[in-house]
Formats: sequence, structure tokens, C-alpha cells
Amino acid sequence: MRKAMFFAAAAQAALLVATPATAQESGTEDAPEAGDVVQDVPPTVGTEIVVTAQRRSESINDVPLSVQAFSGDALRDLRVDNVQSLATNIPSLAVAPAYSGVPIFTLRGIGFNSVNITATSTVGIYQDELALPYPSMANGPIFDLERVEVLKGPQGLLYGRNTTAGLVDFITAKPKLGEFSGYATAEIGNYQTYNFEGALNIPLGRTAALRASFRSENSDEGWQIDQSRGEKLGEKDRLGGRLSLLWEPSSSFEAFASVSGWRDRSDTQAGQAISLNLTNRLSLAAPAVGPGDFNSAALLDYLANNQPDEASDAGFQPAADRAADVGLAPGIGAPRADSEFLSAQLRLTLRPDAELSIISLTGYNNFTRKDVVDFGGAPFEIISTEYDAKIESFSQELRFEGDHGDFSWSVGGYYAHDDLREGSRFVIGDNSSVAFLRANTLAILANPALNALFNVEGHTPADVAVAFREGGGMATGYSETYSGYANADFQLSDQFSVSGGVRFGKDYTELDGCSTEVNGNYLPIVNTTNRVIIFQTYGVIAPLVVKGGCTTYDPTINEDVLVHEELNEDNFSGRLTLQYEPADATMLFASVARGVKSGNIPIVPANRAVQFTPAKQEELTAYEIGIKTAIADRLAQVNVTGFYYDYTDKQFSSYVPDPTFGALQRLVNIPNSHAWGIDAEVTLRPSPVFQLQWNGTYLKTKVEDYVGANAAGIPTDFSGSEFSYAPEFSTSATATLTLPVSSSLNFQATLNGSYRTETHSDFGEDPLFRIKDYALLNGSMGIASADGLWSVTIWGRNITDTYYWTSVVDNQNLNVRYAGMPRTFGASFSVNF
Repeated sequence: MRKAMFFAAAAQAALLVATPATAQESGTEDAPEAGDVVQDVPPTVGTEIVVTAQRRSESINDVPLSVQAFSGDALRDLRVDNVQSLATNIPSLAVAPAYSGVPIFTLRGIGFNSVNITATSTVGIYQDELALPYPSMANGPIFDLERVEVLKGPQGLLYGRNTTAGLVDFITAKPKLGEFSGYATAEIGNYQTYNFEGALNIPLGRTAALRASFRSENSDEGWQIDQSRGEKLGEKDRLGGRLSLLWEPSSSFEAFASVSGWRDRSDTQAGQAISLNLTNRLSLAAPAVGPGDFNSAALLDYLANNQPDEASDAGFQPAADRAADVGLAPGIGAPRADSEFLSAQLRLTLRPDAELSIISLTGYNNFTRKDVVDFGGAPFEIISTEYDAKIESFSQELRFEGDHGDFSWSVGGYYAHDDLREGSRFVIGDNSSVAFLRANTLAILANPALNALFNVEGHTPADVAVAFREGGGMATGYSETYSGYANADFQLSDQFSVSGGVRFGKDYTELDGCSTEVNGNYLPIVNTTNRVIIFQTYGVIAPLVVKGGCTTYDPTINEDVLVHEELNEDNFSGRLTLQYEPADATMLFASVARGVKSGNIPIVPANRAVQFTPAKQEELTAYEIGIKTAIADRLAQVNVTGFYYDYTDKQFSSYVPDPTFGALQRLVNIPNSHAWGIDAEVTLRPSPVFQLQWNGTYLKTKVEDYVGANAAGIPTDFSGSEFSYAPEFSTSATATLTLPVSSSLNFQATLNGSYRTETHSDFGEDPLFRIKDYALLNGSMGIASADGLWSVTIWGRNITDTYYWTSVVDNQNLNVRYAGMPRTFGASFSVNF
């Protein structure tokens, strides 16, 4: 962190020292320039959204990139209050939960299905251009935004962290100079829902302003119902807040500071068990005895008679059973979140003259998580995990920007340091693998020769009967990112322009981790059966595992070890774009861009040291052509982009054969794959009171040549497989009506529909991991005063109560679905002042 403090202090000191004496002059209302927080720009110009996708303010239809954006008003009309509801309105974006509860972001089929809290994503998440580098940091409520911008394709040239899929930037509502204003909203809904949101803008003299905002979300009735007991799960308790300060003492200097955060105490989502996993199924079909033979009759009966057919169907262990101590294994708490996130940024902008801007952006993120998640999918102790993670992230960017009319440029540097800690403790007492290992251990104890050689600690059958109920894992480390970049735009003529840039980066990660024994409850099995398996597999007798020690075995040194891994990688990325405007309101563009996602060291329940083997950085080269054109005097706007992705070393969470469990998770690199498709957006404005917007993505993905292991650890050729979470077609359409009822009253209505074709949550189109196609319908209607001072709205999400799911996972015993929310509805009342 000393490096981090030095970088931040140096950048800020340079700007503050360079600030001229005129900084004491009163503020002015200049037009936004590069580096501004853009608080003066209205959300639309005419009917076009203004974005800062290229770090300057311009109409979305003038940006030679595939960008989808939503104004703050549109987000409220669409009831977008979290990243999952945002993805519903962006056809090429998917947000699916891993079994750990970590959101998996996928954009145009490019995603990373890691369950690790400390794994970065292919899709960059930003707030006011400050990177939130880990997906869980985006799990808070969405509120008080000016707009959201979604940039598709490789990014990193103009943004701090490099990504292969794209990025989502949440642009918050900024303080406004000289204006006392605000709003308050109250919502009620089914499941005993009551939400509150508000913001207050306070001027501090002529040159400064403060903005405070918050959102609280509460539901006192759960929406998930255990199919065997009728108990409910799904209560919500989330709170988010933000405090922002803007200071503009002169036209040449600006300071913006913001502190935001959220906390979550909601119930965590339970799964829906649908089948035995592949390892269990294969062991049942094979003549040899395997884990599948050790599923209890009660579990098999539950699977046969409780197949889910609606979103509320769920299965989870009774709280008292989960919390109870069993033998040497202590219990864990109820399935509930205990997560907190704090983010702070300081942006200093100095403009020595009309052509030059110097911007310093300092950021700090602090995320902690102590959630308990039951992802067994059935009312048994299949697996529940208590997570204990902390991420502390610091970043500093310093850039110089010049605007000389037909020529503009930017040069900058970026540094980030992340301290990482991720731990877990899980109970698996009813898992078939545990029953299988207990039976094998009892057989060893009954064999005098094996008992004498491998049961040197004298464990008894009574010890074995309750052993191996609980395990854990831990890892600590850090990562650092260094990069430098340069970009230039040339206006060659009235119709033709070219832009290009390069970025050089260096990523370093260091991690120490292992699986851990908990309170001695592992020892009756790991020091008997596991040592027998090691002897049979490797021909050596492993040393004894100690109480509370590591249980990750490294056959190269015949020890259970704390695994140390390092990644040290350099990378190069960039973009070249050609832009041609043959007529007014028509733009053609073509680009080639390369993005890089840093490598990753996994943190998984690791029985073998090989599971900690890092996945090296992946690289994606994107080729795009597009057109953005207005038709019939701007009655319609049509934007179409075609893209082709050449994908190298795609990172993927897959499986490795294991002599104890059949298969265990590990990260792999897929050497070659590709994707191609078409994004289209059509906006119709037939009258001032009505607008219809349609978006669609057609996508084809393919793994070229890759042989790995399936969920049972069996070598499998995945060549020709489609990517996970990559539906072939996805679409969304929104109709908005604002109709004057009288001189003082308006009727407002919004209707949104979306559809996605079938996809899978794993490679190989395995039917066990199928995500069926689904369509959703959301809408709202209400009345509002013509002067915008108040509104009353009724709304509904998933109005048709469609049963759909966004993910299917393997929990080492069962395959489990995660369903989307059933129908929700309610009413809102808002006042503005």
C-alpha cells in the first residue's frame, strides 16, 4: 500500500501545485470538456442520450462504438434497481449466479464462470469511471443515476482495467451548483415489500454543492418455499447510500469527491435440485460401487417427487440441523448475507488553457463478505458454505488530454493494488461423497492389515460415522496492475476521421492457499482412506494431516501443503477505428481492437495442489463494422453492428479428474475459440408522446480445439461446443407513452418485453446444464403532474409469472437450478422539489 499512497499523493500534488491563483474566482457554466464530471449536460440532446464512452461528452449516435445506454428516467421507468434487472433490458448481457453467490457477467457470449469472490470479470464494472474490479462489488442496489452506459467489445484503452468483453459504467447523478433540490420515493409491493429512495442537492455557496442519496429495500416475506416443510426463504434487507461533493472555484479547476456504499443482510437464494450429478449417475450405471450408491433413499424419493415447476419451489436444510454441532464439526448459521461495500473516489481536473486538461482519479474500494449460502437444492445437508472474504483495492490514474479542433489526444498511466483474502467453511454431512468415504473407511478399519498400516491414530467406527462433515479453505495474496496508454483522434476531413491508441500493461498476482481441516473432524477419513487412495495412486504413504492443517496434497513432494502461486504477465492492447459520415445523421465505422483479461489463480476446495494452477491471461481481438443512421427526419434511429471475435486462451472454470471425488474444479485455458454476431437497435419516435425502442443480438460461438474433463472427470473433446451463457438470439423491446390528460396532469406508461433462446451453463451442451429459452414482460403505468413535481405509479415485473432459471450448477452430488424471481408488483409514490 505504500506504493499506492505514493502514486496517489504524487498525482494529486502535481495538480494542486499547478492550480493557478485564479482558482479563487467564482464558478462559470462552461460547456463540458474532456475530464469533466459532466454534471451540466442534460440526459438527452433532443431525443439522443449524451454519453462519455470515449471520455468526452457526445451523442450516443456519434460514438463509433457499439454502446447501449439508459438515462436515469428510463432506469426508473423500467424498475432497474440491481444488475440482474439491468441485464433483462440489454440483450447481449447476462448476469447469472455462481453457486457461491458471485454474479457471472457475460457480454456477447464472453464471460468467466469462476465461483471465486476474488476473481476479476471479463466485463468491467465502473462507477463514474472508477473500476469496481470484482463482480460482487456490483451486488448493491442501483439508485440516483444520471445514466448507465454499456460498451460492447474489448475495453481498457481509455479505462483503467483491461477487459475482453466490454464494460458497464454507472454514471451517478452529480451535485448541481446553485440549486437546492431533491426527490423522495416510497414503494410498496407483494412479499411485504417496502422500499424508500431519496436524494438531496445542497448548494454550498456559488462554487460548491453537496449531493446525498440513499435507497433501502426490504421484503419481510420470503418468495422461496421449501417443498418438504413449507418454510420460506427470500427476505430482503439492503441499504445503499452515496455522498458527493463538487467544487468548481474557477473555469480552470474542478474537484469531485464521492463516497458510496451498501450493505446486505438479505436471505441468500436457495437452489432447486433437479437430478443427481454426472458422477453419481455414472457410478450408479457402472458395476463398481461409487458415490451414486450412497445417496439416501430419502434424497432419491425427494428428487422423484419434488421436481420444480415454478420459481418459488426450493429445497434447503432445516436451520436447526445446519446450526447443530455433529461430532467434532461445529454448525454454521442461517442462509443469510452479511456483506458490505465501501467505495471512495477523488477526481481533480485542471485546465491550464482551452486545449489541455490534466485529470487525476484516485479510487479506493473495500468489500467484505460473511454470507452463508445453502446450495444443496434439497432439504438435506448436501452443502452449505459460510464465506469469509475481504478485498481492499486502491487505484490511481493520471492522464493528460488535448483538444486542438481536428486533432485530440490523451496520454496516461494507471496503477492498482488489491489485497485479497478469501476463506470458507462448509458442511456436507449428507453428501453422497461423504457417505462413500465413510463406508470405505469402515472397510479399512475392518481389515487388520490396512487398519494397522493406515489407521495409526486409532480412529473408531463411531468416529468415522460423524467424520468429514465439515471442511474449509483459505487463501491470501495480492495483485498489482501497471499500465500506460496513448490515444489520438484525427479529423481528416468533414466526412472522414481516424482514431487509434495503444496500451501496455503488467499484471502481477501472488496467492497462498489450501483446503483446511476443521477441528479434527476430517482426520478419521483423510488420515485413513485418503492415504490409502494416495498409496494406490502414487505408490507412497502420505504423512498425517494435523488438526486444523492444510489438506491439499501435492504428489510431487508427498505433502499436504499451503500452495504458493504467482502470475507475472505483460500485455499489449489497442484499438484502431475508421469513421465515415457520408450524410448528415449517418455514420459508418470499422474498428479492430484487442483486449486482455489478466490471469487468475483459483481458490477452490482443493484436494490436489494442481487445482491451484493459475489460468494465464486471455486475449480477444475484435473486428467490428457498423452503421448509425437517422431516418425520415429522425423519426427513427437505426444502429447496426457486426462483429467477429478471435479468442485466445479463454479462461474457464472446468474439472480435473480426482481419485477421491471423481472430479474437482480447476481453471483452464481454452487455446482457440471464436464468436461472431450482429447487434441491432431501432428507436422509433412517431410522436412527441410515444417512443418504441428495440434491441436484438444474434450470436454464434464456438470452441475450436479443446480436450478437457467433464463434470465426472472423464476426458472429453469439447471441440465445436458453444460458450456457456451465450444464447443464439436475445432481444428486448420497450414502449413508452407520456400522454397529457389535462394542462396539469400526464398519464405515463412503460411496457418492456424480453426474450432469450436456450443456452447452457457449462460446455458441451450437456442437457443437465440446460437453461431453457424464456420471455419476460415488465410494465408500469401511472399519473404525474405536468410540472414533474409528483407521480403515482403501479408496476409489475415478470407479469406473466414465467418460471425461468438463469443458471445450473453441480454441487458434487446434485445438479441445482437457480430460478429467476416470480411475479412481483407494487405501487410507488414520488415527489420532486
